[in-house]
Amino acid sequence: MTEDTPVSEAAFGHRPFPTAQQAGTLVHRFLEQAAAHPEREAVVTPDARWTYRETAGRSARVATALSAAGLRPGDRVGLLFSHGAEMIAALLGVLRAGMSYVPLDASYPESRLGHMADDAGIRALVALAANAPLADRLAGTRPVLAYEDLVPTEGTDPSGADAADGPDLPAPPAGPDSEAYVLYTSGSTGRPKPVAQIHRNVLHHTRVWTDGLGIGLLDRVTLQSAYSWDSAVQDTFAALLNGAALYPVDLKSLGITGLLEWMAAERVTVYHSTLPVFRALVRAMASRATELPGMRMLALGGDTLHLADLDAARRSFGRHCRVAGAYGSTECSCALLRVADRNYRPPTGVFPLGFAVAETEVRLEDAEGRVVPGPGEGEIVVESPYLAPGAVADGRTYRTGDLARRLDDGTLLLIGRRDFQVKISGIRVETGEVESALKDLPQVTEAVVMPFDDRSGERQLAAYLVTADGARPEPSALRAALRGTLPAHAVPAAFVFLAALPLTPNHKIDRAALPPALSAADPGRTTEGPGSASPAAAGPLARAVAQAWCEALGTDTVGPDDNFFDLGGTSLRMAAVHERLTRTVAPDLRMTDLYRAPTLRSLVGLIGGDDRQDSAAGAARGARRRTAHGGRRAAARTRNASSLSNDRQPGGTCD
Repeated sequence: MTEDTPVSEAAFGHRPFPTAQQAGTLVHRFLEQAAAHPEREAVVTPDARWTYRETAGRSARVATALSAAGLRPGDRVGLLFSHGAEMIAALLGVLRAGMSYVPLDASYPESRLGHMADDAGIRALVALAANAPLADRLAGTRPVLAYEDLVPTEGTDPSGADAADGPDLPAPPAGPDSEAYVLYTSGSTGRPKPVAQIHRNVLHHTRVWTDGLGIGLLDRVTLQSAYSWDSAVQDTFAALLNGAALYPVDLKSLGITGLLEWMAAERVTVYHSTLPVFRALVRAMASRATELPGMRMLALGGDTLHLADLDAARRSFGRHCRVAGAYGSTECSCALLRVADRNYRPPTGVFPLGFAVAETEVRLEDAEGRVVPGPGEGEIVVESPYLAPGAVADGRTYRTGDLARRLDDGTLLLIGRRDFQVKISGIRVETGEVESALKDLPQVTEAVVMPFDDRSGERQLAAYLVTADGARPEPSALRAALRGTLPAHAVPAAFVFLAALPLTPNHKIDRAALPPALSAADPGRTTEGPGSASPAAAGPLARAVAQAWCEALGTDTVGPDDNFFDLGGTSLRMAAVHERLTRTVAPDLRMTDLYRAPTLRSLVGLIGGDDRQDSAAGAARGARRRTAHGGRRAAARTRNASSLSNDRQPGGTCD
């Protein structure tokens, strides 16, 4: 396959996915793949490389341990993991025991995790040893199982008992209508909202993703979404239920630079992320002159996909690479999908939402619930037998709250919302939940939260506040307080203090009259006095670091003791800083170093030598790890190559 040759999905082993009624359960389908392709790679991270046999063995150990702990089919199990391979073994183990899993993101505030664990009624927790103290606090009197006690350590061969207990375990006591997982989304009431899904429905959504993207057993599929997001479910099962390799990505550890290098080395074929991450990746590809010739599919979502994004994809990737735009939510998963060929150009400059997927009807309705015919505007309504049970009143009809216009070709163009829900970093946020958290703070009497686009074009949240006696709390203090109840993506990046909120003649809050966040916000950064640090006034190293910060944060100046995250920094913006610094002044800087040194002064000191021994030792460990992985990768490729003749479709090629 040359760069200019359109790729055939059959070349990557794609076969039509069975209907939900034919596939059985998630476990049945996974074990079929493990039995058919035991030595093919199933899960690959920078720290692990598991075959299907090994993955099945590890999941069997988890399933056995859960049953031995007294849990029963139908119980819910909390999973407290990082974004590594272990989570895959754990969730498969829960499913194999006939139970459902509840992902608990360790980066969330403990109070939020505690509510989720109690609200879901989990009967036990499985956690990495590193998360054991938090797991114990969340579990209370419920049992906590340490993952490392259940499975072989890295470097041992989980064969023997594991191999026998893998595909040959008794069929799990779960059926197509059994619950598979519970995810939590932002809730307008101020509390996260649970959404449960069953095996049959997940299999249907896996079919949609598999056939829509043409995923086959020769594909290497990224998994960037947190395990607590619905998009992670799509990628996980679209890979593992088709014999493909799943590549979980931890951006907080790798950074954009590490992600780019890793995907290039592994020749990843299917990439799925939110648009902000994709845009950062494309910038890194250009600045480092790095290509990803193995990539054949870019699935992009979480925000509006513009013509500029399509053009960037076409400039950066081979002619065989296509772009997919998807629309959905946790309640309905993927409802609309469009895969664009090389010559497609959206008529409005914005990528439309696509066409309804199999066994799904998508229509527009007006405010009175009447169907909008022809090229009109209305609310997107999804009707499907595969909606999350309990998420909608009748079980089949989901009113999304999104407003759209129908184009001449029948696709839909997103134009707004009926309510105050927004997406930040591709994640759904109910502004009412953020407002509720703000009003719980003792200084705040009134609060309104609105989205705005910062100087870099990234969507952020701005909080408009009225405080007692006109006080102006430090934004850094407000952010610190909010981090105790809200996930990081829901913490406002800007704060605007007002004497009173503007009102309409009917005495409702006039959101249109609120001042622009960029010009009115108080970000809480030092801009004058002895603590200021203008990039132009600093030494060469400090100037380079300050410039990287200012570029990522969209500001003109930062103080030496300002905390990156108190200035509105996010993990993605931190990744942008890492990409620039490793390219210019600190090639051995690790992404984790930036979290260790979150102020300008501490980061300059680390790069300049104050922590050089620690950083150098870490870099050496990383180099040794990469060398070791390279050897394992070569061995794995040799092993896989010998079996491709049996796995490949007739006439197919790898890469």
